[in-house]
Amino acid sequence: MDVIEGSGMFSPPGETSLTIGNFDGVHLGHRELLRRTVAHAREFRVQAVALTFTPHPIRFFTPKARFYEITTMGEKASRMEELGIDVLVVESFTGEIGGMGPEEFARTIVHERMRARCVTVGYDFTFGRNRTGSPGMLQRIGRDLGFEVDVVPPLLRGGAIVSSSRIRELLLSGRVREAEELLCRPYAVSGRVIPGAARGRKLGFPTANIQFVQDLLPLPGVYVIDARVSGVVRRGVANVGFNPTFGENSLGVEAHLLDFDGDLYGQEMTVYFRDRIRDERKFKSADELVRQIEKDVRYARSARIPSCRKPDDAASGERREAGGR
Repeated sequence: MDVIEGSGMFSPPGETSLTIGNFDGVHLGHRELLRRTVAHAREFRVQAVALTFTPHPIRFFTPKARFYEITTMGEKASRMEELGIDVLVVESFTGEIGGMGPEEFARTIVHERMRARCVTVGYDFTFGRNRTGSPGMLQRIGRDLGFEVDVVPPLLRGGAIVSSSRIRELLLSGRVREAEELLCRPYAVSGRVIPGAARGRKLGFPTANIQFVQDLLPLPGVYVIDARVSGVVRRGVANVGFNPTFGENSLGVEAHLLDFDGDLYGQEMTVYFRDRIRDERKFKSADELVRQIEKDVRYARSARIPSCRKPDDAASGERREAGGR
């Protein structure tokens, strides 16, 4: 898949099948948009193209807002490529783009630059200045300019619409299993393993401290995880929080991998959150903490967690070891 920075740099060889959106999370609803875009592309024998924006419009219009993105741009690109998108165009969301009226956006971006023959959008798609453009308006403009518009209805799970905002709420409340169902993969954070205080090793449960790069962490607490290092996935237990027993005040992720005692410093690790065990709390003593960790580990070993996708479905050649399910 090609990644193009800016619609002005995109020169398609012919017409395209286009979808437009932020695609934060690339969740089940987004997957249907992308699936239809690819299907239209194969029908018309044109490129399947996704147009997304950076920064997220919310960050542009309200830079001080407390807003967490579910996926990085690299993660979005990886998921879209898996689903058959040929080209991802990443448009810089600036005052120029944000200030375009709906007709100007449709004519300049969709028709002239993207050369859309068919545009696939969600039922709640908005575009143009002050978000005044709607799917119905895009259909009317498309009839004049010569492109079709496929409007995808809302996707329901558990009696509610699948959306990025719903997934954020689930993660921020620690409901990682429900979030996994909507993402169709476990939510994950990744980063380099960095030195910590080494207290876990002294307690008999060595932990890897992750210098994560994602904006969003689940609600502080203790989780069953799957962790990927060097292509191997292992079951483990992770603490998200502040280590109140030892008086720390910076938010972090510490992962203990079951039946593993190697050196992880400097390696890249991805932590997949599979289930929430308990809240983070302060213990009266190190011995009390150890007893609780033993319970957490027993739970992680016995946990049977259904999943619609394996952890890191982009990595097809992974092995699973030591307590993995």
